[in-house]
Amino acid sequence: MTDPDPSDADVESVQRPDEPLVYEDLAVGDRFEADRTVTFSREGIVEFASAYDPQPFHLGDDADDASPFDGLVASGLHSYCACNRLATEAFFGRVAFLGGRGVDDLRWSRPVEPGDALSVDVEVVEKRPSESDPRRGYVDVDVTGRGPDGESVVTWRVLGMIRRAAVDRDQN
Repeated sequence: MTDPDPSDADVESVQRPDEPLVYEDLAVGDRFEADRTVTFSREGIVEFASAYDPQPFHLGDDADDASPFDGLVASGLHSYCACNRLATEAFFGRVAFLGGRGVDDLRWSRPVEPGDALSVDVEVVEKRPSESDPRRGYVDVDVTGRGPDGESVVTWRVLGMIRRAAVDRDQN
């Protein structure tokens, strides 16, 4: 599919460091970059599309004349999933992530073609403590998948929850 094969993702989970970063360790503007890239193969693009997004332009080069693409391109869902894996390695697996509240502003800037290698960076764009639960804070991050030229390919905002450092419950 791509490197790594997304079907292997459940086999080997991303390991958190012994001391994951908590809410207080993060600041708006902090950036995290994946240590590796993910490369899209022709076979992987077709395999993913066959299972999850069987549009003609994701299945082969014989797309309809009305297609905006000149040949095979990866499904946007494929590029999102592959980049989300890298974002988990770069950021979500390094912090005391408690889950997401949603995803906003998912956008694809250009198609991903066979042979493209994507990199990922994550930037903290907003944070605030939870008013209802002192054990967590809200940390929103922008995830950007970039093509070989550094140009944005896919972007989205994750509305996340991060564990806070131990809170003195006697304080008001």
